[in-house]
Amino acid sequence: MSDVDLRRLRREDAAAVARLLGQLGYPAPADAVERRLDRLLESKADLQLVAVDGDRVVGLAGLQIGRSLEHDSPVGKLSELVVDENHRGRGLGKALVQAVEREARARGCTFLYLTTAHRRKEAHAFYERIGFVETGKRYVKELT
Repeated sequence: MSDVDLRRLRREDAAAVARLLGQLGYPAPADAVERRLDRLLESKADLQLVAVDGDRVVGLAGLQIGRSLEHDSPVGKLSELVVDENHRGRGLGKALVQAVEREARARGCTFLYLTTAHRRKEAHAFYERIGFVETGKRYVKELT
């Protein structure tokens, strides 16, 4: 990972982020990603980081901060994590998660959670290796 830098996501990263989202299983055209970025970049409760190799975005991680009645302190959600398929196994995912964890702690979060699809067995093993524990199930209802 020595030649890869982490930085905040920028609007001009939209095409690269669209490529990464496609690899994650959420294909979207760059213009749609650009519109989404405009909303996210305005938010003080969200943070998106990218891993950059030279001038190429090769990883993405997001943090969403939320408040709830169940907890006194804010909670952090690792909202997305993807490393380009040609850059996996180099520690980029772990570095991105560690950066998200640092930011969540700095914002007063007492825990960080994520959701992941049942089919992502390799991702589950990765999350467990870096200290996450499976605690339940997620249910989704589409509201369209």
